[in-house]
This record gives sequence, structure tokens and C-alpha cells, in this order.
Amino acid sequence: MTTTLITGGAGFLGVSVAHRLLSRDPAARVHLTDLAESPRLAALRAQHGGRILFTVGDLGDAGFCRSLVDADTAGVFHFASLVSGGAERDFPAGLRANVHATMHLLEAARLAGSIPRFVFPSSIATFGGRDLPRVVDDATAQHPQNSYGVAKVLGEQLIHDYTRKGFLHGRSIRLPAIVVRDEPNSAASGYASGLVREPLAGRAYVCPVTPETRLPILSIQRCVDLLVALADLPPGALGDWTAINGPGISPSAGEIAAAVQGSGLARAAITFAPDPAVMAIVAAWPKDWRAERAAALGLQADPSIGAIISEYAAGLAG
Repeated sequence: MTTTLITGGAGFLGVSVAHRLLSRDPAARVHLTDLAESPRLAALRAQHGGRILFTVGDLGDAGFCRSLVDADTAGVFHFASLVSGGAERDFPAGLRANVHATMHLLEAARLAGSIPRFVFPSSIATFGGRDLPRVVDDATAQHPQNSYGVAKVLGEQLIHDYTRKGFLHGRSIRLPAIVVRDEPNSAASGYASGLVREPLAGRAYVCPVTPETRLPILSIQRCVDLLVALADLPPGALGDWTAINGPGISPSAGEIAAAVQGSGLARAAITFAPDPAVMAIVAAWPKDWRAERAAALGLQADPSIGAIISEYAAGLAG
């Protein structure tokens, strides 16, 4: 019986993808790994029981990575990372989590010989620089301006080469900011989640960017749809270019705040107090985003910020 490995498996995205895989296929098994346990795993275990294996460990350890991948590993979702703000503050930790871990996991897959489908969430942070065009599409040159983005470019290129050599079937997707995350993290893009999550929970939110700040976003449910659909693509479906832009919409922070406040669901206020450190990272990222290759595969963005807010509120209501 084959298994799908999910790194970052105790995280928001890892648990969501695991639930989708297990729910759609009664024979599916998932092996989740992360640095520590999480309360998020309780519901997953209660619903899917013995079809889940969870292993605590550090992907920066090559030996640990080799222990995770074997001849029965048919798929890998590599979600583990130290996100933008955290990687920028702690360069050695970011290098270990975002570069060394990816290299070790790819080598583990090569040595195991199972030729898995390898799904890698890259990022809008792979684009940047003074000459970034107004419209960013699949063919725009990547010139990241932060350590997280550099690591993601390295990951994309390594996955392309491991695919070219026949060691695995790689597919990378440059994701917009994912909303609404269930709790804060160190991502500079986290404000997009905070603008929705905190007021709906009755907590006042001070947004660390200007109201005019704009970046592509994608709902968690649509993100899971995209990642699973990408994994389902047959080998070779992306040709010799294994990375695509993920679809997203690009509301400004002010537009998100207005939609939240106009929804009738907010129970606390939103104010703006730009943080120079956050602004320096976010300002370098794309604003006007195109994902033509994803669209050609039938992968679509959310219809609107209002739809994202309504979906999130419905999830809270159960």
C-alpha cells in the first residue's frame, strides 16, 4: 500500500491537505512529519485513525529525511519552511529549514527510488527588484529580494533538475498569500489573514502595512484544491517547465478591511500602523499577478475577497 508524505504536517496547510487526501480515498495513507505535535492533529486522528502516521523530527538532518521516504512513498507534499519574516531575521535557521531540508528530502526521494510525485509550494516572494514589471506572469524573471524567496527559487530549480533526471515527478506552484490562517505566523504577508481572523474573533487588529498595500491572496480551501489537483496531474503534464504561478486575487489591505467591516461579521476594529520591516519585504512583491498556465490547467482563483470572508465565517460556524 502506498503512502503520501507531508512535511510541515502539523501545520495549517499540511493538516488541511491530509484531510482532503484521506477523505476522498478510503485506502489512502499519509505520513505527516513536523518539528513538534500540534492540537490541529487531534481532529485528523479522530476522523481517520490508523491511516495516519506522525513523526517528529528535523528535516535539516539528512538521515532523518532518508528515514521518511521508502519504496512505498508515492507522493510528497513539501510544506515545511521558515516563512518570509522569520527567514529574514534568522539567516542560518532559514538556510537550514528552506534550503538544506529541501535538498535532503530530494536526495531521500532519489535514493529511495520510488519516483514520487513531489509537490512544492513556492511563493510570490521569488519575484522582486527595482525592475519588477507592473504585471508579473509565469515568464517574468525571478529576482527575489529576501532570503525566503531565494530559497524558493533554489527549490524550484532543484525540483526541475530532479524531474529532468527521472528521480521524481516534480511540480512547483508559486502561491499567493494564503488566507485565512488559523493563527499568526512570522510571514510578512500574515496581515492579510489578520485583517479577517482577528476582527471576526472579536479582537482589534493593528495592520502593519498601509491601506494601499496590495498583494495576491488565495483562500485556504482553494489552495488545497490547487495543490491536490497539481499532485493528480500525470507525469509530464507541465512539460519541461515544472513551476507555475498559482492563481490569486489582489485586493489592497484597505479593501480587505472595508470588506470585513462591511460584512456585518466584524466584532472589533481595524487600524493601520505600518511597520517598516514588514513594509520593506511586502513592497518588493508582485501586485498585479497573472497565472495563465494554471488557468490552462483549470486551476482558478477565488472570485472575490467577499467570498473568502464568507467561506471563512462559514467554517467558524461549523
